[in-house]
Amino acid sequence: MLKKSIYLALSICCFALPAAAANLSGALSLTPFLGHHIFEGNQALETSTLKGIGLGYNFTDKWSIEGVYSKADADSENRSTTDTKVETYHLDLLYHLWPEKKIVPYVAVGLGAIYSSPDVGADRDHLLVNYGVGCKVFILDDLIALRADVRHLIDLPEPDNNLQYSVGLTFQLGKAKPASEPVTELN
Repeated sequence: MLKKSIYLALSICCFALPAAAANLSGALSLTPFLGHHIFEGNQALETSTLKGIGLGYNFTDKWSIEGVYSKADADSENRSTTDTKVETYHLDLLYHLWPEKKIVPYVAVGLGAIYSSPDVGADRDHLLVNYGVGCKVFILDDLIALRADVRHLIDLPEPDNNLQYSVGLTFQLGKAKPASEPVTELN
């Protein structure tokens, strides 16, 4: 099911059509999202629903930076672990492939931390490296976009490999003003 969803999202992104919508230089973005966190098998945690929020800034129409926070309450798969609250924090660099289109695919890479708090046992903080792909589909001019995202999370130093996939809404705020036309004097 996951492979089919990823394939469908990437196929849609490949057919980006021209439109009035765009990823705008100088804009801020706010993205609430929902999804799933899939844990590596040796972690003995079930796939869990996650919720989160991202706050970003577009340096140009192609390059942006985004701070992301997500939280998942993971249930234990067996008696070897306990239920665990998992939070991720990361700062990501995004490159948008066709920023002037209505459908805007992107690639992302980032660095941050993963915090795990089991019901029984010690909490732990680890370095987190992530990379992934996503797509924004603008539905209200250049103000609101549907967003889908898939990330590979590498929890160091173990390393544990996790996967997050999510959907959300991106609100693009404070877009750059268009360049004004030069004023001509009339004689």
